[in-house]
Amino acid sequence: MLLRVEFEGRKVVRKHKDKKLINSGGSFSNQHPRLNAIIGLALLIIIGIIVYYIFLYLGHGINALIDWVSNMASKMDAVIIVAFITGTVSIIGVIISSIIAKIIDYKKSRQDYLARKREVPYGEFVEMIYKVQQNIKNSGSYTEEMMLEDLSKFSKQITLWGSSKVVDKWVKFRENGAKPDAGADNLFLMEEIMNEMRKDLGLKKVKKGNLLAFFVNDIKKVLKGNK
Repeated sequence: MLLRVEFEGRKVVRKHKDKKLINSGGSFSNQHPRLNAIIGLALLIIIGIIVYYIFLYLGHGINALIDWVSNMASKMDAVIIVAFITGTVSIIGVIISSIIAKIIDYKKSRQDYLARKREVPYGEFVEMIYKVQQNIKNSGSYTEEMMLEDLSKFSKQITLWGSSKVVDKWVKFRENGAKPDAGADNLFLMEEIMNEMRKDLGLKKVKKGNLLAFFVNDIKKVLKGNK
């Protein structure tokens, strides 16, 4: 019984000592800081030497390539050198021309695509203006409900396809519509919208008042009053 107790006691003491050794041991770097610093410095020196020789061999390789090209050029006939340079320049010129042509084709295709999409809403806007003008002569031919429906339809279409300038001027036109004293200004703003539409469709802008002259008889008087 005493032997068993003594044996168990020894086991407990041994376990306690093992735990103490484990807890007090720590990592290798903590136990040997100087040796760890020496090893790190040695690794750093080795890496530096490797990098140095890599750059050294690369420098020798580049110099050897330059010398080889120089020797080949000196041995070549002048006519061959000129032909080589001319061919290289021609190839570069063809590549640049192809890139520029692709860019121009892309811009043209994009412009044509947008012009097709804008043609219908822009045409409906001009038609709406003529309907309003016709209603002045024949009252009731173009009611307010019909006009509001056309305005809503046009606004929806230019939300997607209208250019930024057309959208900006259209918003300003709508805002000025609520001002009773902005009649003449709004009239010329409407002409600016039509000019921007012409530009979007690939046409040139026209002189101020020329588009309004189609449906405003005394446009010259209006122009004088607007100055």
